[in-house]
Amino acid sequence: MHLRYRRHLPAKAVILLRFACPASLVARGMAIRAEHEADLPTLRALFRTQRWAEFALLPWDDAAREAFIDQQFDAQRRHYILGQEQVLFLVVTEGDHVIGRLYLGGDAATTVCLLDILLLACRRGQGIGTALIEALVAQVTRDGRNVVLQVDKHNPALELYRRLGFRAYDETGVAWKMAWSHGVSHAR
Repeated sequence: MHLRYRRHLPAKAVILLRFACPASLVARGMAIRAEHEADLPTLRALFRTQRWAEFALLPWDDAAREAFIDQQFDAQRRHYILGQEQVLFLVVTEGDHVIGRLYLGGDAATTVCLLDILLLACRRGQGIGTALIEALVAQVTRDGRNVVLQVDKHNPALELYRRLGFRAYDETGVAWKMAWSHGVSHAR
């Protein structure tokens, strides 16, 4: 199934189209680019490794577990595309290798939503996610727009989001809806 990645974007949507890789990551050989169709197998495998443990206790063989997680990958993409006014799928690369993904959505005129950020397990805890989120917040809030996200209450990234200045403003039962707050201490 071929899904449309971007809808018609108003002039204020430039932030989504011109999100630049932070200089600190460029200095480490990393880049950000738009996701290509050829990236999907790699991104599907990345998603699978992230979600595998969640389903380890189910009485499924590996093939059934893999098929289910792949269905979730497809459903998540459809949800992001259909549920957002705009969506941009970016990949984080190091050399020629995809090491992560950064998915953005929202209306871009007033709000940009950090839909998902996912890095290879071996690349987590190295400041990559922090640098990406800080760059996103800087670019979006410079023009007075908001940055929001939703995170499961038990996701280890919750502490990162809090440290970077995101505060909960609502909950869905299993997840927090969070927004970046001006004037919050971003202590490391």
